[in-house]
Amino acid sequence: MNRARAPLLLLLGGALAAAPVAFAQDGGAPGGALGGGNGKDPAGGAGKPPNDDKAPLPVRVNQAIDSGVRWLQGKNTVGDKVFLGVKGNWSPEVTGDIFYDPNGKGDPFVHPTGCTSLALYALLKCGVPKDDPVIKKGFEWLRGTSGGITKGGKIAVGSYRVPNGTYELAVLILAIEAKANPHKLEAERERDLKFRLKKGEKLNLSVKLEPEDQTWMKDLVTALRSRIVTNQGWRYGLNTGTTGWNNGNRSDKDLSATNLAMLALAAAERCGFKQEDAVYASVLKWTLSMQEKDGPEVKRWDPSLKTEDAKYAPAKDHARGFGYLGANGPPPGVKEDDRPGVPPEFTATGSMTCCGLGNLVICTTFLEARESTLFTGELAAASEKAWWDGVAWLDDHWSVSANPNRAGYHYYYLYCLERACDLKRIHLLASHPWYNEGAQVLVDDQVLDPSGAWTKQDTHKPCSHLNTCFALLFLNRSTPAITGD
Repeated sequence: MNRARAPLLLLLGGALAAAPVAFAQDGGAPGGALGGGNGKDPAGGAGKPPNDDKAPLPVRVNQAIDSGVRWLQGKNTVGDKVFLGVKGNWSPEVTGDIFYDPNGKGDPFVHPTGCTSLALYALLKCGVPKDDPVIKKGFEWLRGTSGGITKGGKIAVGSYRVPNGTYELAVLILAIEAKANPHKLEAERERDLKFRLKKGEKLNLSVKLEPEDQTWMKDLVTALRSRIVTNQGWRYGLNTGTTGWNNGNRSDKDLSATNLAMLALAAAERCGFKQEDAVYASVLKWTLSMQEKDGPEVKRWDPSLKTEDAKYAPAKDHARGFGYLGANGPPPGVKEDDRPGVPPEFTATGSMTCCGLGNLVICTTFLEARESTLFTGELAAASEKAWWDGVAWLDDHWSVSANPNRAGYHYYYLYCLERACDLKRIHLLASHPWYNEGAQVLVDDQVLDPSGAWTKQDTHKPCSHLNTCFALLFLNRSTPAITGD
């Protein structure tokens, strides 16, 4: 992809562009269960969390992040009962633990450690210090040094250290990297937005992990790479032991798992774990195959065009979205999931189009920077066209109040949108100020009774926990630059 053509737009305003929470600037812990509260009231005894609907949007964003962080921290305890680490989750809603406990019961696809890792990732990216008790306790449990599965009264060390599935592995890699690269202050973001990666320039991989985390991430990256299918993409990647690998029905790769895995590999690259060019080239080609083959012709909105260019040589794109298992219908011999209430999986949606665009940016960035021979002119042109056509699809189906063309996963879609746009370093997507519009929806949706959470029940269990993490990650614009500087 020709990065020189990617419009790097002006910040919409210092406070709004990054929306950093107040305590992220000075390193101090927020109030709440472990930051000045009473341990039972997530709002720290202050009553209803502030979210003044008459305040300017930047102020409301900061208030929403503060309230959401306090709520998420408070979910580490319920009264005097600590359940962080019970079944590997931040919430007692999730009971499935089949792949960790031979006698466990419940849904085998709940990814037991994922909620804890996602919560840690969100809290760190919102500026909660790495030595905060909640953060320390979460990582101790994940390392197998506190809590975990017991056998004969003893801790099964390592049971959660290298978790089973793709989602768990990827988000844990992101959480570990976030310990050393927690959040971007405004000055850093402004510098990053002005950054241009020149052809042949080496990537600045500047994130330094602690020795224990360096070893841990190495094991996680090895496990994640072992789950890639035909060197093209990932799916659940669950090792069921006696029955082998479980990647689900209808396909052995999907865009959701693959995009999260690619974000994790990019984080690992920042920590010095270089991946071979063939991985990026193969994932890029597979991602291109997940896009619709054709779509309606639309005029491109490109702010870099001069008036005369727009008048005499307007670029034309074809609105083509990406699908979870592809966007051109099921392949021969494969049937759609026809369960009641389950949308087609071979249809373009907003969240998956954002995942596809995110993959394009990650793969082309590494291949271009390394001047890889695998990044041929033909592949570069196809990637460039895929980006603009994907943007055209989002423009044609634009919404921040719902996941376009897909029931549910609203806040997950917004997080996917944030990932694609921040990786690309753009603040306008097809003329839409995506952050402003999405942030407005989120601050209006936050529940203040006095929870501070986002409680829409439209994703996997535990819905409120996952959706609060997605909302916080969007509001704080937490996707780090690919280069790390």
